[in-house]
Amino acid sequence: MKYVRFQSLQPCSGTPSKLGIFQIAFRVRNLKDVRAYDADAITRQMAWLQKHLHSPDMSDSTYRAIFWFKDTAHEPLRRVWAMKPFLEAYGYWIEVVKTWDPGNILYEDGWQVAAKPWRSIK
Repeated sequence: MKYVRFQSLQPCSGTPSKLGIFQIAFRVRNLKDVRAYDADAITRQMAWLQKHLHSPDMSDSTYRAIFWFKDTAHEPLRRVWAMKPFLEAYGYWIEVVKTWDPGNILYEDGWQVAAKPWRSIK
């Protein structure tokens, strides 16, 4: 199975990874100068994702997990792709990283995994 991650170019404090698309979406949606149409578009996609994606409690983990979509998660991936151009319009480039091996998997469901990478993600 192939795994897909949408991440910014900004480092995630305290980890070897970069900020994920959800963290950037929250930032952009709350900008003072974000256009209402853009904020609504981001909010619609995020609302669906928050309703349908399980967000496991990883607080007992000694390492902050990195989330990856499974390549078979067609609807969540479609919604994340839909957010990407809105975030980039506000200066947050989103890169798409693919791998066959996301690392040590700490959580898994039908659409996603949370993993501790073997090495830093470039």
